[in-house]
Amino acid sequence: MESILFQEKLPYFTTPYLMSLFADYKYPRNKIKHSTKSGDLIHIKQGLYILGQNYNRKYSREVISGMLYGPSAISTEYALSFHGFIPERVEKITSICFKRDKSFNTPIGLFSYKYLPLEKYIIGIQYHQTELGNYFIASPEKALCDKIYFSSINLKSEILDYLLEELRIDRIQLQNLDINLLTKLSEIYKRKNTAYLLQTLTSLQAEKKDC
Repeated sequence: MESILFQEKLPYFTTPYLMSLFADYKYPRNKIKHSTKSGDLIHIKQGLYILGQNYNRKYSREVISGMLYGPSAISTEYALSFHGFIPERVEKITSICFKRDKSFNTPIGLFSYKYLPLEKYIIGIQYHQTELGNYFIASPEKALCDKIYFSSINLKSEILDYLLEELRIDRIQLQNLDINLLTKLSEIYKRKNTAYLLQTLTSLQAEKKDC
């Protein structure tokens, strides 16, 4: 069992792949169940596994987020933390999708997905390629827009305090955001709070030019 898995270079395993890997066993599916109970495999969700801790095999939670539920893209809090906009480390991977809301509590952490209509989903998404796999993640502008879109903010006067005090985003980082992209996002999102976000950030960038 161990020799077979140690020879494998993949960080992630699907049930069909494991079935083929254990094809020499009389009951490959039972072998998968036994390997999970013994800790040789970690069951992430139905049909998806990674190797147990004893194998010391690297994996990416960002990649797994797209495998768990998709199409999806990492956004809101986790993306803002990933891009260095939120000072605290965010453990739960937060994503957007154009299917219904979903959440997963797995052995490697929490994953949550918020529904966003397709026309709002596609703008501002980046594609990241890594040695552990590929995934989609929102740009800082889109992640911030998504965060505001899903918030309960309904007054323009609340936006700046929310950005600086609650999210603790640095003022200079806000002044360096791409206003053109934010304008496109605001036009597509068509919500008051994202329009207020654009107005607030436009004012902040005007302050920077006046300095």
